[in-house]
Amino acid sequence: MGMLGCALVYVGFVLFINALMLLGKLDGKQVFPMNVFTGVLIFAGVMRTVFLQGQDIINYFFAMQSLLFAFTYLWVAINSIWDLDGKGLGWYCLLVAIVAVPTAFTALPDVGLFILWLMWASLWFMFFLLLGLGLQIANTTAGWTIANAVATGVAGYLILIQAWPWLPKSS
Repeated sequence: MGMLGCALVYVGFVLFINALMLLGKLDGKQVFPMNVFTGVLIFAGVMRTVFLQGQDIINYFFAMQSLLFAFTYLWVAINSIWDLDGKGLGWYCLLVAIVAVPTAFTALPDVGLFILWLMWASLWFMFFLLLGLGLQIANTTAGWTIANAVATGVAGYLILIQAWPWLPKSS
């Protein structure tokens, strides 16, 4: 679970930075590096898992989950550096939200990850409403993004220090 913990810490960071962009505190050029770094970090972790841990279908399921995040942050980076409107990203977020809801149930019995997946699903849905449909909910979305940032970053940190309550028991 080490790579998961590491990735979640950086997802927490990038969510916070992106929330600041939504609030107008940062611009696209300022959030570009964190989005690229986080997207590449997650993508590299996926490639490591797929190439080093074999062809088991469960590895591909975990890869799919991680790539939902990696592609989101890479797309945010592309939109921010080229000043694109985000409509395509918004529609992608709808599809991710739809995938994230049943994925939450696969995290059980890890209640913490179950809750995080539902939080992320709702956040991706809000980004669909904001970017895909153009609803004027930037401040509300930013607030929920900050809440997700804190929960995600803390979860990652707790996993890394082995204090996550749902860690698998060592035998």
